[in-house]
Amino acid sequence: MKTICLSLFATVFVLQGFSQTTQHWTVELNSKTLLTANTEDTTANTIAVKDLKKGSLIVTYVPGAVEGQRKRRIMVFNTGDRELYSEQTLSLVIPVKTLKKWKPTSPQIKIYTVPVLDEGGAVVRLRRVHLCTIRFD
Repeated sequence: MKTICLSLFATVFVLQGFSQTTQHWTVELNSKTLLTANTEDTTANTIAVKDLKKGSLIVTYVPGAVEGQRKRRIMVFNTGDRELYSEQTLSLVIPVKTLKKWKPTSPQIKIYTVPVLDEGGAVVRLRRVHLCTIRFD
């Protein structure tokens, strides 16, 4: 009986692990997908943007199943690691007009996400997840 229960529990645990989705994100500029990723890699997740026309940059983050319904904040930083913009969302839309304003002072921007704790949450240091780096060429 113990063996059957243990085997059943192990099977459910393994199947649950396979069914969980992993985090991933996409970066689009004017409806063109520039990046789709599911792992942090500062080299591979770097995008060169040459022509900024009308439209918007859209960064969409899909959390893994482990996170559940936890809220997230997506943040944009300049080369000096100063926050340029931040919003509590899973999909950030930045107009090209705003990108053009940032371009003269910052040749590249980095986009990160962090989980948002409820007010009752403990004070902890949160690690930010690097989504992408955008270089203005």
